[in-house]
Amino acid sequence: MNNSKSSGYDLKDIKVYYSQKSDYELIQITTERAQGLRPGIFEIIEKEIKKRNLNPALLESVKAQNRSYTFEEIVEFSQKLRTLPCPICKDKAVKLNGTVIYTVKSYIFSASLREELVIGCPNCLDIKNKEAIISTALLGWWSGTGLINTPISIYTTIREKRWHRIPKPNDALLRFTSQNIGQIVAYKDDPEQLIEIIRYKG
Repeated sequence: MNNSKSSGYDLKDIKVYYSQKSDYELIQITTERAQGLRPGIFEIIEKEIKKRNLNPALLESVKAQNRSYTFEEIVEFSQKLRTLPCPICKDKAVKLNGTVIYTVKSYIFSASLREELVIGCPNCLDIKNKEAIISTALLGWWSGTGLINTPISIYTTIREKRWHRIPKPNDALLRFTSQNIGQIVAYKDDPEQLIEIIRYKG
């Protein structure tokens, strides 16, 4: 039996696949899409990272996406994010938190519903919250679907505001931390990169 094959996939082919990726693509895979790796693939990624002399923390990111975290561990990582400058206004004095805003935009026969998770200081979260409510109130009503979704979205967005200023990580920030744990682990000692993550991944 060929040991390079397991469960219908060929490790030799996978090795070639990763070797053909650019550094940027390999970093993106290891920090964002490494969950559920099958046997043997971690070793291939490990060798590729070492061969290219990439940041060894990328391996920790792969491991992070393939293990379970306790609630306390997620809180600990989110606390690290809270101490960063606000990615929106750059304020360093106030701890960050998260919010989820919902916007509805109607078209002639349909409507789009957008859910956005935002990380920032409480003042910026309040502003984003208000902008979403105004946008939905102006643009959301003008279709059958929009007529239904608009009041729900406005109510849900307003409700989120109550959690912007609590003294601990709120549910939105914990959700963001859990969803992006691979990148957060990889760059836990790189504040600038963490800021980029919360700016563009929220």
